[in-house]
Amino acid sequence: MIALLGQTVRDEIVHADGSEEIRCGGAPVFAAHALASAGIRGMVITKGGDDALHADLSRRGLPVLIGPADDTFVSRLILKEHGERDHELASLGEPFTPVDVEGWARSSLENAATIVIGTQWRGDVPPETLRAIHALGRRIVFDAQGLARPGLGEVVPSGPLDPAWLTGVDAVKFSDEEAQALLGGTDATALARAGVPIVLVTYGEGGVDVWSLDEPDIVRVPADRIPRLADTVGAGDMFTALFAAALDQGEAPRAAARAATHGVAEILRLRV
Repeated sequence: MIALLGQTVRDEIVHADGSEEIRCGGAPVFAAHALASAGIRGMVITKGGDDALHADLSRRGLPVLIGPADDTFVSRLILKEHGERDHELASLGEPFTPVDVEGWARSSLENAATIVIGTQWRGDVPPETLRAIHALGRRIVFDAQGLARPGLGEVVPSGPLDPAWLTGVDAVKFSDEEAQALLGGTDATALARAGVPIVLVTYGEGGVDVWSLDEPDIVRVPADRIPRLADTVGAGDMFTALFAAALDQGEAPRAAARAATHGVAEILRLRV
């Protein structure tokens, strides 16, 4: 089973056609949809949100465990053509703590073979919480988008990476902008700086680079191009979850990246 750990996010969205909506966002909602669509067993472990957001999350097809929190993470996005967007963080919610890992979330995390961590900002899953998760002895796949976001305001990736942020992680995913900010580049030397056995760098329509300690030559896995697609929100979260599931099923990193890329494209085609 795959455990999906991350904040329930209030997404305030302005679409390319000018229409506005509020919907449930965050790594778990998109990752859960991807796993459920592929028929893969999973569990969402989350904090924040309200009854309406939790109802939306539950409709994604996986069981949901909600921990106590007084605040909710709020993300504001203005979507443009060709998948571009303006993005700002309006509220940071409450971070996951070692008390969460050792308390209300422990049994669900222990039941998983792989734990996918989706961060929204740098303080979401601090090093002490990551150490508590690592102590459970499960595979950890980490989406690093939050590590490049220091706090409130416009989302502009910034670094450098503190190695403590990824201690004990088995695989990590960066976007190309996040890798540039956190690692100082996207070549093999830069990716090795993450200190993680498997490193992925996504390029949107350009596909994903795969690097690993066992196969240190970077290989580009191409993405399926989808014409007229404007809404790519959550694609990275879906990719990370499907990649983790493929690893869980015994695939090597490059094969897992191909499977995840194909799975995300199948879901995004429904948005055109």
